[in-house]
Amino acid sequence: MDCFKIISDSELAVGMTPEEVGKIAEITTMMEFHSGDYIIRESDTSCDIFLIFAGWVSVEIHRFPYDSMSEPLRLLKSECVVGEFSFIDKSRRSANVIAQDDVKTVMLPCRQLEDLLNRESLIGYHLMRNLATLLAVRIRNTNFELRNQLIW
Repeated sequence: MDCFKIISDSELAVGMTPEEVGKIAEITTMMEFHSGDYIIRESDTSCDIFLIFAGWVSVEIHRFPYDSMSEPLRLLKSECVVGEFSFIDKSRRSANVIAQDDVKTVMLPCRQLEDLLNRESLIGYHLMRNLATLLAVRIRNTNFELRNQLIW
């Protein structure tokens, strides 16, 4: 499977033309991880985005600063995006993302992606709108989960 097809089929590409997707695909790299590998480490300063297209990952946070124990927040399957928070606000990573089996990703490198979005404002608009939609869905789902926990 090639990066163009994977990105085209993802929620990142909603509303984009094949040419726009092609420009994003040109800067991407395919990466593979094995069970237990860290894709993203909490507190790291990287800001790359990963599009998971095969396998399962867990999202975990440390319960307390400097605590070696981490708390699983969510289990995500293929066809999901991780790393978008740090791409958007350039802050440190807020969680660990750990491969739960063999995981295949398309990595969108932060600096090259920013350069592309600065040159191609329509691609930037589509990508940021799609990331905003993704984040809104995640926040809404978290709100529902919290409300359900409070009710029960």
